[in-house]
Parts: sequence; structure tokens; C-alpha cells
Amino acid sequence: MANQDQRRAKIHRLATEVLGNADLAERWLLAPAIGLDQRVPADLIQTPEGTEQVETYLRQIDYCVYV
Repeated sequence: MANQDQRRAKIHRLATEVLGNADLAERWLLAPAIGLDQRVPADLIQTPEGTEQVETYLRQIDYCVYV
């Protein structure tokens, strides 16, 4: 459980940084994301692999690199 909480905190911090504020980050985490095949980021970060996907996508958004 602690690892999951740590992953969520890490992704929430990154999303806040990329999106500009914590409220936007929280809403983004709970909504289907186009770049994640309409999967919900909060669902994906339940696993280390999903967390990596979400982190990669946030970094792509931050650097305006869309694949």
C-alpha cells in the first residue's frame, strides 16, 4: 500500500508541475486520457508499469512531444 501511495504522490507532483496546479492535476488523474488509450491515469498508477506509462505521457505533454 505504501508503494502505491508513493507512486500516486510522485505522479500527482509531476502532474501538478506539468499542468500548472493541483486542482487541474487531480482532475486530469481522474479522467480518461487520449494519450493513454482512454485509460484513467489514477487506475494505471496502481502498478509500477502503469505508473511508468503515466509518467512518460506527462513528460511528453511537458515537452510537447506527442507520439
